[in-house]
Amino acid sequence: MSDFADIFKSRSHGLVLPQDDDDAINRYVAMHSGERESVERRPFRRQVDFWAFSIATALALQLEPRGGTVGRWGKNFIYTYQGILDNDLCSLLAVIAVAKLGHNDPEVDEPRRIIDLANRLAGAGCPVVLKGLAEIDLRTTPLDRTLELARSLQERVRPND
Repeated sequence: MSDFADIFKSRSHGLVLPQDDDDAINRYVAMHSGERESVERRPFRRQVDFWAFSIATALALQLEPRGGTVGRWGKNFIYTYQGILDNDLCSLLAVIAVAKLGHNDPEVDEPRRIIDLANRLAGAGCPVVLKGLAEIDLRTTPLDRTLELARSLQERVRPND
């Protein structure tokens, strides 16, 4: 039996982040650094990691998926056929789709529909993540701010842990 990720890799679906935020996103993604910067300055190793964190942010804050035509506001940063999504993330995206669309939706198991929903959630969460990372505090690094945002989101989702 093949991994769930193989289903996503079988076709080309673009992963999208807001194009207007491209420069700001790249400030926090290590793969876009010309030099080896520390994780403290660039807390996300790859854009897909930033994308996934943006999705988690949107879900934790119960944000509505970003509307409009994705091609107008979004920029593809990679395609699913390139194997960037692992089986665990693909499975999680499918669970999110069932939760958001409902199990009766005829397209709930379509990779195209799952990725579209994920892109829209990333589009909704991205500005929140960037705002949190951009707060100026000379005592903290972008990694500190990322971890603090993650902690605050976790507290929203599981307040008594």
